[in-house]
Amino acid sequence: MQSPLAQKRLAGFDLVQANYKTVGDHKIRADFIIPQSNYTGKRPVILRFHGGGFLTGDSLYFEWFPQYLFDIAKQYNAVIVSPNYRLLPEATSLDLFDDIEDFWIWLHSSAAAELLSSQPTPTELDLDRIMTAGESAGGTLSICLALAHPEEIRAGTASFPGLVLKPVEGASGQDDRPSLSGLPLEEANRLVDEAIKRGEEGIYQSAVAPPERLALMLASIETGRHYELYERGTEKDPRRPLRHSLERLDEPNVKIPRGGISIRHGLDDDIVPPALSQAFVDKARKVLTGKPGGDKIVLTLRPGGHGFESETTGDEEWLQENLRFAIETWLE
Repeated sequence: MQSPLAQKRLAGFDLVQANYKTVGDHKIRADFIIPQSNYTGKRPVILRFHGGGFLTGDSLYFEWFPQYLFDIAKQYNAVIVSPNYRLLPEATSLDLFDDIEDFWIWLHSSAAAELLSSQPTPTELDLDRIMTAGESAGGTLSICLALAHPEEIRAGTASFPGLVLKPVEGASGQDDRPSLSGLPLEEANRLVDEAIKRGEEGIYQSAVAPPERLALMLASIETGRHYELYERGTEKDPRRPLRHSLERLDEPNVKIPRGGISIRHGLDDDIVPPALSQAFVDKARKVLTGKPGGDKIVLTLRPGGHGFESETTGDEEWLQENLRFAIETWLE
């Protein structure tokens, strides 16, 4: 039975689900959220990634799935495609990015096209018009994918992206950080240690509905060990810039979609500091001056904490202004 929030979000939409990948006996799901209308043409795509610190979350966890994406999809007859991916610590971040790339390939495959064309109301995706989106860790994935496929994606967007940075050498990371999990520091560290130990068993997870593992996510941040979890198992990784968008900007051939990158962040965010989004935008604007999309890099800082825009609707002026370049280019 759907929750009241699920019913609200999905009102006026059809939901089509499929597994896009199997690892061993573990199936990884993607969800197509399709507006119910008489529209018969190819539909533009909103490719959206869920958050959860790469440790928890699900593509249909609606508490973290903002209302405005559903409003935009209805307004423009667009399909929201929201995939799951393997989570830390059972998987590595390399596994996770392999899943995202495999999903990208599957989305462009005949299998995905046949799945949608075989529904009672057939749907065809316009894969030349893709806009990415995501919240928190999902915002990181949205930006990373936009940097990986800048000529195939029209615009990248992100909400309070959890850009993963190496802790400052010699900094404890706890003194200036509020207690997020509510656990004593020793207990928070123990929670992270136990998760790593369980992760070594190799039983993958790709759909975890909070509050399950939420305390683990918060403990990993407040102990300064989130980077440790993200980097675990990635030694000698030649694809590091794929997973670290700030480092990707250092590459001489870096490109972004021609519709740019639009980011939103809460000024009172105590999980992902808004300074991280500001640093990314400042660097991107400098590096991409004169390049396609370089004049369409937008950052909007608003009052509120992590997840502040969950109930934001598509008609709010500040949001429309933040997404103006992205949506105009997406729909060209």
